[in-house]
Amino acid sequence: MSKLPLKVQIGIREHWTRDDGSLQVAIKGLQEVLGHEVSIEPEWQLLLTELDAYYPDKGNLTAIVAASVEVWIKSFTELLEDSAHDEWTDTLLEKTKVWSRLRLFLEVGNTDKAGTSWSERRNGFIISLPKKQIFQSAELYPIFRGELLSCFEVDKKPQLPVRSAGGDDWADVEMDKATGTAQVIEQSTTDSRNFAASRPVAVEFFPNVASLPRPDELLLKPPYHLSLTTGMNTIEIQGSHSPSLQFLADYFKRWCRVNHHDTRNLPAVQVTLYQSAFGLGELFDRLTLSTQETKYTNQFHVTSPMVIALVEGVLGYELVSTHGAWNFRRNAAFKSL
Repeated sequence: MSKLPLKVQIGIREHWTRDDGSLQVAIKGLQEVLGHEVSIEPEWQLLLTELDAYYPDKGNLTAIVAASVEVWIKSFTELLEDSAHDEWTDTLLEKTKVWSRLRLFLEVGNTDKAGTSWSERRNGFIISLPKKQIFQSAELYPIFRGELLSCFEVDKKPQLPVRSAGGDDWADVEMDKATGTAQVIEQSTTDSRNFAASRPVAVEFFPNVASLPRPDELLLKPPYHLSLTTGMNTIEIQGSHSPSLQFLADYFKRWCRVNHHDTRNLPAVQVTLYQSAFGLGELFDRLTLSTQETKYTNQFHVTSPMVIALVEGVLGYELVSTHGAWNFRRNAAFKSL
């Protein structure tokens, strides 16, 4: 926090962490109603980077952020206390039992609209602040309440590839560049390889860092790079395109066997996505497939050909080198849906 402007540090102390402040009082009230701890740790430096231009007074920025979260907390608490939404509450308790606490993530959205949503991957709620100055945080109340009520109604899991009716063609996958959602399209195997190859962009002027979008937005544009390395009981896949890694993780989790030789009924392969250290959004840059937990109890192994087949045959990446790792590249953007 020492690198933050002095007004921001003072604002955090006065409006965010102060025990008798209205935000912390609201959080404590929610914890009492829910029976779980509420966890939220803002990335203040990143929030400041995104919102700096909209808040000349940095002290006002922290006050508005805290007030906006307080509105979300109060809206959420009212839903829990409303008996008309018992089914919603039951769904919430089922989803949060893994961590036994309510996890909240604070971000700045891509538009001037505020919003909130449930993230299965983070097992928590995302609170999106608008990319503009907020003058009255109370105006966010109806937005948060409406989106909280509908957040469990839409199945946001990507659809995975299936055989087409013809039998000779495979379904391919399209990614929505804006949301990172995977969808299925019918396409022959030969067509899936014939994506348009574009040359690297000729950069004539050195880019200005401040003019570039944050990584979770910028890296949705091609070219996409992916590398695969193997180790003892582990395969690691690193990639610049987060939705590609999400798709691979979802696919392997869906079809993974259970290790019946272990009384804990662990999956035969542990599939783990890792959050990127950069950006504000839900950006993954690494995926591991590991049999470390099951190496003493059964014969399962992790092999690379199956991963490579998906990377090339379904996602349309091309192998560019094998020096120290399998390195792939895709030059064409996935189509928006």
